[in-house]
Amino acid sequence: MGLLDGVRVERSSAPQFRARAAAVSDYFVDQPYEGEIVRARYRDGKLLLHKGGDRFLEIPGGEFGPEQISPTRDTRFVWMQSVIRCTHYVAGASEQDYVNKADAPEVKFVRRDEISDFGKSYTEG
Repeated sequence: MGLLDGVRVERSSAPQFRARAAAVSDYFVDQPYEGEIVRARYRDGKLLLHKGGDRFLEIPGGEFGPEQISPTRDTRFVWMQSVIRCTHYVAGASEQDYVNKADAPEVKFVRRDEISDFGKSYTEG
């Protein structure tokens, strides 16, 4: 269909992408814990796993670098934009509620139509 001709695809979970991204103040850290890699919230110098409700488990953590950082919902757009530098952004209904458009006045935000069958969704050029 040619829908992706000329489009550069980036994987935000790739260490190279994360290393190029701007630092953000609110984020998660991919950290080894009990034989697995977990995504722990970094807050007040601590790594925390959410246990539900207002309960968290503090896990031990050592040094970590930008390659292990993932932004929170509220810092994700500015973090991604620091690498991608997009001109247009298609945002879903819930995203429209929290993306701070003032962070990127040069970007045209496009409201995505409601999608009832995700397997058949695409946009026409």
